[in-house]
Amino acid sequence: MRQIIYRSLTTSESGRAADDIPDIVREAAPRNGLEGITGLLYTEDDAFLQAIEGPIDSVFDLMERLKNDARHRDLTILVDRPIEEREFGDWTMIYRDRRESIDAFDDRLRVLLAGVSDETVRLFRALQPA
Repeated sequence: MRQIIYRSLTTSESGRAADDIPDIVREAAPRNGLEGITGLLYTEDDAFLQAIEGPIDSVFDLMERLKNDARHRDLTILVDRPIEEREFGDWTMIYRDRRESIDAFDDRLRVLLAGVSDETVRLFRALQPA
């Protein structure tokens, strides 16, 4: 299996990455489930941070689609490594809904990151506001 963590910036007219989430989830979650992709999608202001993991071919194919996705730009791979076990269990996509308070999401994120590598935790914590 392979894990990739990347960061990118939204191209949304509003400048808010979270505005793209409903469309992303509707399109990606079913496909990710079928292809064995799990991970965590996080947004803060104009930035996306996503960890994806799964079978090598599935992760490669997803990265190719993401590189060509017009909803974001400046995609930068932060981590690209083989993994023995999934860090994100069977989650096909996790994100903060607009109705969820930042504090509630932070609490949920803390639980979700409890079993992942220190490097992954640092990447997600770095994007959060102080």
